[in-house]
Amino acid sequence: MEWIYLAIIHSFLVVSLITYIRYDTTPYFIFPIFVNIIVGILSILFFVYYYKEHFTNEIVKPIYYIYSLAFLAITILSFYIIKNCPNPAYFRIFVALEIILLLLITIYVNKIYDISLQTMIGILCGCASIILISLDKHIII
Repeated sequence: MEWIYLAIIHSFLVVSLITYIRYDTTPYFIFPIFVNIIVGILSILFFVYYYKEHFTNEIVKPIYYIYSLAFLAITILSFYIIKNCPNPAYFRIFVALEIILLLLITIYVNKIYDISLQTMIGILCGCASIILISLDKHIII
């Protein structure tokens, strides 16, 4: 149950960060790029500190660079969306879509075919919330 408390703390931190990004006046994409550079440097320092003996074997794997580029692209896209959407909450509603997609992919990959009624209701409520908020006439697309 510890993960629930950590997830709640994570949610508050994400909301704080999104609010800051929304009202930050940094020009262009400087904020996400600098943040990713700083996080990358700190991650490399963490990696070197804990994995001294295998550092050279791991750093040359190209998959890490592909993941890093994908993460940078996602961060810049999120930054752009948060800056341009009328309300950051509209952007965050698509977390429900991410949860639904992850659930369906996990069900498909793990070949789980006995889906509970509670899971089905959760998927339907998530889809309904995305549709209802996306079709709001006050949202400017």
